[in-house]
Amino acid sequence: MADEAVDAPLAPPKKSGSLMGTLVNGLGIFALTLLAVVVGGFINSKLHPLPDLRLDKDGKITAIVPVAAAAKAAEGGGSGKPAVYYAIDPPLVVNFEDGSAVRFLQITMEVMAHDEKAIESVQKNIPLIRNNLLLLMSNRNYQTMLSREGKEKLRQEALTEIRAVQKKTGGPDVDDVLFTSFVVQ
Repeated sequence: MADEAVDAPLAPPKKSGSLMGTLVNGLGIFALTLLAVVVGGFINSKLHPLPDLRLDKDGKITAIVPVAAAAKAAEGGGSGKPAVYYAIDPPLVVNFEDGSAVRFLQITMEVMAHDEKAIESVQKNIPLIRNNLLLLMSNRNYQTMLSREGKEKLRQEALTEIRAVQKKTGGPDVDDVLFTSFVVQ
């Protein structure tokens, strides 16, 4: 019985597909991929249209901003002027106690305004601003400095402090204060 199974001829292996079938499958996959690329490009061009371009007499290519887009930018930017930044340098460093441990806080800040005169006023009053910010930051709780809410609250208080100095000295108001580095140790 075991000899019969060995002597029986083996069935020929089945072909997985002919050359023509493989070619048709490949062309089908190619056609679907090409269709996906074309449709994706069309959708992308509708969602993100290219700006109109103009060639200056100097040979520079510049984008033409539509009137509606310029009006929208003016609404969001206050006066339509670009933002100007001033880094409060060197970074502010304060220490505070956390139980029996002494902790350090180092913050690098930048003041943002849309009026160049506000930045000039901040530069003139930087000793007073640094003093007030150091006093503001020195009495902090270590745990609140680790949370996003604590950092945001400190940022808002710093903005209020800078605006108070600007008001006291007669300078224009600043728009915002940004933490560019925040280290608690």
